[in-house]
Amino acid sequence: MQHYWRRRAAVLAVSFLALLAAVTSPAAPQSTPPSQMQRMASQLDLTADQKAKIDPILAEDAKQVRALRGDTSPEAAAKKAEIRKATDAQIKPILTAAQWDKLQQLRKEQSEKKK
Repeated sequence: MQHYWRRRAAVLAVSFLALLAAVTSPAAPQSTPPSQMQRMASQLDLTADQKAKIDPILAEDAKQVRALRGDTSPEAAAKKAEIRKATDAQIKPILTAAQWDKLQQLRKEQSEKKK
């Protein structure tokens, strides 16, 4: 059961990071509907400075997680959870307390929708 929740948390973190990366990407076409990440970034009301600081963190996170893609072992799942935890630890100080709380609430709501 613990592994289930850890994986759920990892999936939510990945979703958030992927969406945030999409928002900060200058190559994102403007004609497409807003992605979940764009909606989250909008809901968090990130400043340009925050986006600039978070973008390289998310890029590194994605790189590390991609390296584990296809590995379904418990060790890989644990490593992904560690990566997400480290990413959150880096992102949290960049966000305001209100933004962090809002992010946690959005993750909770997203988790409840997937149930």
